[in-house]
Amino acid sequence: MPRNPLKLKIAYLYPDILQGFCDKANIDAFVFRASLRDIEVTVNEININDKIQSSKYDFYYIGGTNTDKLDYALYFLKRSANELHVASIAWVPMLAVGCGYLLFSSSYQMHNKTEINAISLLDVDAKAQKTQYIGNIAGFCSFLEDKTIAGFENHTMAFYLNSQSEPFITVKKGFGNNAKDKTEGARSFNCIGTNIISPILAQNPHFCDYLISLALKVKYKCQIPLMSVCDDIEWFSHNYILDHI
Repeated sequence: MPRNPLKLKIAYLYPDILQGFCDKANIDAFVFRASLRDIEVTVNEININDKIQSSKYDFYYIGGTNTDKLDYALYFLKRSANELHVASIAWVPMLAVGCGYLLFSSSYQMHNKTEINAISLLDVDAKAQKTQYIGNIAGFCSFLEDKTIAGFENHTMAFYLNSQSEPFITVKKGFGNNAKDKTEGARSFNCIGTNIISPILAQNPHFCDYLISLALKVKYKCQIPLMSVCDDIEWFSHNYILDHI
């Protein structure tokens, strides 16, 4: 009898204009760790002129580190905002990193520019600061049973979380970027935004597995346990950051 593996489909948004140094590594980490469990993953690159159909995808990823392309990307992203909101309300997991975090926010304001309304998948407002926050960061994630998230941050933004978003992590070392307390990133439904631009899924295998499990649960409407796998290299990278902050 032929195998009928579990299947997931990723929508990788706007790699044609937003791709940062570590975005492909995040996608590869998700695919690799899923494949270790015989989960078949298809990655669809959604470019700026492509339409998004919410019912087709089980996980959304958007990244980027070049803020010069933000307004250009937002012009196209707003065309698909309704579809993305449908997916978000259906609890489909999403990860927005760097520029993607700004685009998924309620609004952002860059240096010496007017405030821009984004697509509000995350109830967050962002404003550029004079200070650049750069370096390793680590903190505890409440929805991961207070396990540690570690990585590298590089940004100039202060984020103001509103009532419909909760922090991603409570920062123990590093800067963070939430203006009202020592936290970093935001979460609303299963949409998570962060400025940890190092390959967060490669350096935090437990977080990657969490997103894989969420995607499976939402798609198949049941909890599917993931078998343990060897991830010594990933944990070495994670612990190296913790030792060098």
